Amino acid sequence: MRGNTDLSLQNTREKSVRIAPDYLQLLNRYYDFDGFEPDRLDKQLALIRAMAQLSSSGVTVYDLQKQAHVYVSHNFYQLYGYDFGTMDSCIPNEMFDRKIHPDDRQALARNGYEAMKFMMAQPAHTRKQFKMVTEYRIVLEQATIRVAEQHQVLEQDASGNIWLSLGVIDISPNQSLTAVKSQVINFHTGELIKLENNDLPAAVKLTSREKEILGMIGAGKLSKEISALLDISVHTVNTHRQRILEKLQADNSIEALQSAKLIGLIT
Repeated sequence: MRGNTDLSLQNTREKSVRIAPDYLQLLNRYYDFDGFEPDRLDKQLALIRAMAQLSSSGVTVYDLQKQAHVYVSHNFYQLYGYDFGTMDSCIPNEMFDRKIHPDDRQALARNGYEAMKFMMAQPAHTRKQFKMVTEYRIVLEQATIRVAEQHQVLEQDASGNIWLSLGVIDISPNQSLTAVKSQVINFHTGELIKLENNDLPAAVKLTSREKEILGMIGAGKLSKEISALLDISVHTVNTHRQRILEKLQADNSIEALQSAKLIGLIT
């Protein structure tokens, strides 16, 4: 089928398969497979293909045990600036990694490690409730664009190792930002989990007024209420709010509050 690339999972009933170092060290040293993996993979890919055909997003399925993409949609290739028609069946990681902006690679690796550490600390039966959302830049021939990518667990082995993950990528609406942003979301509860080593500026400084306003926002105050309490115009309040978001590289007030607490600007 044009627009899709599949790599067959090797038929193996071996229970012990070594994996590579780095953040994968957080998994168990061996995968515990029972021989039904090809069927599980086929079922997942059938669902993912259907989803990809209905979506404009780029979609990929990554096999952590094999460290390879076992499915990549046409839109994923296109977003990264590749011509699907010239691709063969080999999908090396380097093909996509080389497109990542060099200034973002270290933060991406660090945040990926922190996300995996968080996931593996959760009970195995709850890991499919979480997804990691990351924004970073990729470099194309004509431009640098910021993308937003989501990852979540599709399948685990018998020991709870994360085996297959689903990635969905789109162009980010925040093209003016440069720093890598990553967080984990529990989409069952709506809880947002900031990663410990998120790439926040180390020397962010808020003025006393900005801290005061951010504290009021944290207390649930609206701009109109803050305006009345501080005897300043609503326009001035909103200007402060915008500067707070810019300094903390946040999309909204909730993220700003979380970031400010993370780096000790407020308690």
